[in-house]
Amino acid sequence: MHGRLYNELSLEIAIMPQTPLLIKSGQKASIDPALPDMQFVRTRRRLQNGEVSEVNEVVYIPGSSLRGVIRAHAERLLRTLNENYACLLGTEGYCLNPKKLGEEKSANTLYQKSCYACKLFGNTEIASRVQISDLYPAPAIDPLRETRFGVAIDRITGAVAVGPFDLEVVTDARFEGRIVLRNFTVGQLGLLGAALLDIADGLVALGHAKSRGLGRVRLEFTRAEFRFSKPTNGAILGVGELADQQLKQKYGLRDGDALPVDGFQATQRDALYYQASNNSDEQIRDWLSDAARCWVQEVQRAG
Repeated sequence: MHGRLYNELSLEIAIMPQTPLLIKSGQKASIDPALPDMQFVRTRRRLQNGEVSEVNEVVYIPGSSLRGVIRAHAERLLRTLNENYACLLGTEGYCLNPKKLGEEKSANTLYQKSCYACKLFGNTEIASRVQISDLYPAPAIDPLRETRFGVAIDRITGAVAVGPFDLEVVTDARFEGRIVLRNFTVGQLGLLGAALLDIADGLVALGHAKSRGLGRVRLEFTRAEFRFSKPTNGAILGVGELADQQLKQKYGLRDGDALPVDGFQATQRDALYYQASNNSDEQIRDWLSDAARCWVQEVQRAG
């Protein structure tokens, strides 16, 4: 299925810390004693300062860090519905366990035997439908950083077990990036939307020391751009509505994979694709909320 493009959502987002945020770097402080024990992850980027281009180190949120949080929360939602809807890697219940898989390893069989979470986020055999970019600071807003100090207390003696140690946290910033979802069903869009909306509502934290109050963020949807290979008639079309009958039978896709939503109108982009876009955070949230109501029904139908 990945060799074709039936539908696509490009979702531009911005993440702003509401409490101090720390995405830990793997670099050890022993390399430089002046560095904090726990540093925020950094990368080098070429920044434009007027007419001068400079290479600087900047803090950022790796796409892999955000992806891990989104997938973990999506799997939590699935297991709340039924333990079998999201597999556990390395256990007998892993959806692609060789004992369960047998000798058949065609693409459609691997997809159908994967759990719902793996169908969306991928596994060692099938590619993910979700791509998440790194999130970099907005050009006009320099992240505010500070150092915080802590200790680890021995719960038996009440004395200091480890520390003091210092943490580099970001207290104010705007990190911008993009999420791309391809060849999705309406239910898969709904599950991704449900996870993103929970992060946006502050119910899911990011990074290190979440139990100590760090990592609560605000997520803003700055632009959503949909592409479909057929006219939409005011509805978000899933791959089950767009693929031919042969592909639907191979991959177990259902008919009627469409979600009518308010304010959704796609116009012809070129000879093949129809495009709908919006820059309103409120409207994008409404679309994702509408889709989020569909994933439970789709998961239960898939069984």
